[in-house]
Amino acid sequence: MFPISACIIMKNEEKFIEGCLQALQKQGIDEINIADTGSTDRSVEIAQKYTDRIFHFDWVKDFAAAKNFIISKASHDHIVIPDADEYLDECDRGSLDKMLQNQPHAITRVLVSHLTEENGIRGSHNVWTEKFFNRKDYHFKGAIHEQVVALPGKKYEVFDGPLHITHYGYITSSEQQKQKALRNNEILFKEIERRPNDPYLYFQVAQSYMLARDLENAYSWFNKALSLDIDPTLEYVQMIVTGYGDTALATGRKKEALALEGIRDVFGHLPEYVFMMGQIYMANDMYLEAYKEFLTCLTMKEGRTSGVTSYYAYHNIGVINEAFGKTEDAIAFYKKAGDYPRSVNRLKELGVLS
Repeated sequence: MFPISACIIMKNEEKFIEGCLQALQKQGIDEINIADTGSTDRSVEIAQKYTDRIFHFDWVKDFAAAKNFIISKASHDHIVIPDADEYLDECDRGSLDKMLQNQPHAITRVLVSHLTEENGIRGSHNVWTEKFFNRKDYHFKGAIHEQVVALPGKKYEVFDGPLHITHYGYITSSEQQKQKALRNNEILFKEIERRPNDPYLYFQVAQSYMLARDLENAYSWFNKALSLDIDPTLEYVQMIVTGYGDTALATGRKKEALALEGIRDVFGHLPEYVFMMGQIYMANDMYLEAYKEFLTCLTMKEGRTSGVTSYYAYHNIGVINEAFGKTEDAIAFYKKAGDYPRSVNRLKELGVLS
């Protein structure tokens, strides 16, 4: 069995670091290495209960530099690199070993579930992310939202592995999220000065503004990203499209959002796109068109966002039925949404639940 070193960078992560390290131990990870970039809370004290391999790294506003530093300290070549607010809750070592024997030089993508919370309602956004690799073949590049790239002379290969991580960082306080977003954008703006035509950087700026709940700026940067040369097969580009649609609606640009109808041939296979178009049609009082979109969602395989192909779609179909005065049909669809809070609340308001 291949030995695995976990490598983490952290600063003031006392809220999450213990859960992160407990999860790594539970999954039988062989070694834990931590680069602390200047914590002033109890992060180091907590981490010392789980590992003595804690190193200091002077922060230079470069996440790739910090991560490359800590992977250089590992005793083993196979590296898993969760963030300090991420918990490795699944790692099938037997299956992983077989995959690595077949593709010893490939990056293993890990399914990361990003938990979200809005108005007291929890959600989950799932993304396959490069978080496991052999350090002889790969390293990190990019000052922020760093990416795993092949070392000189090495070939980039990737497969999806039997690992799952849950990310809790998006359910912190709004003030903490805002501070994180401002920190990230400070670095991103400097990167854009060097790479002004890189849509990935524009996407990440928009994501930061989303995190800070600054929807006007988020919309602006999604729009800028779409104006650049983009590859529609890339997952982050697909997220730019849905991010643009969502923020257009949130900022009162419902007519403008209808223009996204024109890219159905490219993105219509994505449940997030279909669901977004349903929301756009609803906002424009095009209820029959919206109804068709949500019904289509129910026939699709779940994508990145949990609920889009199930309870979100059921709930919105219920709302449309109510708009047409079909209360009994609405109730039936609200019930199909299960324990989705908005559906449960509506059923209570209609006197179906006490």
